[in-house]
Amino acid sequence: MSELAKKENQIQSSYTIAYSDEVKTLTKALEADPNNPELWMKKGLAYKKQMCFREAIEAYSMGLTYDPFNMLLYRHRGHAYVNISRYAEAAADFEMGLRIDPENWDCWYHLGLAYHLMKDFKRAKKVYEGCRKVSYDGDSIIAVTDWYWITCMRLNNPEAAQKMIDLVDPAIETTDYSGGYKDRVMVYKGLDTPEHVLEVAATKDDHMFATYAYGIAVYYETHNEIDKAMNIYHKIVERDELWAGFAEHAAYERLYHWDNK
Repeated sequence: MSELAKKENQIQSSYTIAYSDEVKTLTKALEADPNNPELWMKKGLAYKKQMCFREAIEAYSMGLTYDPFNMLLYRHRGHAYVNISRYAEAAADFEMGLRIDPENWDCWYHLGLAYHLMKDFKRAKKVYEGCRKVSYDGDSIIAVTDWYWITCMRLNNPEAAQKMIDLVDPAIETTDYSGGYKDRVMVYKGLDTPEHVLEVAATKDDHMFATYAYGIAVYYETHNEIDKAMNIYHKIVERDELWAGFAEHAAYERLYHWDNK
């Protein structure tokens, strides 16, 4: 008979954490109104603030038992699945979210990310092209342009990457929400230097360092400066206090790729 998986490898282990007052308040509210999917979603978002993504997934799932066609619950649960590297489950949730609301930018964007992290780059490219069509402001345009460029470079398709980059006006208005994405895109366009963006990244917290630096690592890699790229990937993974971000996952996946060639 084939070897059987052990219980501890299949069943989630328990752990202890002091939940926030917000989580406790929502727990009380749900005791009085357990059938309320909006309260379950709020509880999931409260768990997310503490990076308790497994608990968040359970809360969103409970909400879906009461409202199985709630697009936002699929969107948020998919995001939490990405946060804990369960990319196929994430993709399934985002696909379902888009069946309910085909115009939802968040589902398009994060679906592309899920496929990218699954290394299904052809599928990710197609999704990002759909995402670009529903991008509605500077922040959304810059974010999808960045990940589309990276995806195309993974596919060895610099022509498609350049076409998307050429659509971006350097004067495009963004907010702090876009993080380091605009800085990265300006490097891809040849309007900034990777060294300057890394200087800015060094002043940021762990998560924003990863957000600024990951695209620069890919840029170095595509210019055959592998040592520089690997150094950045390692720094991102080592600065892991805020471990759940997209760039952090992408850097880890890239290092895993190199270690297992």
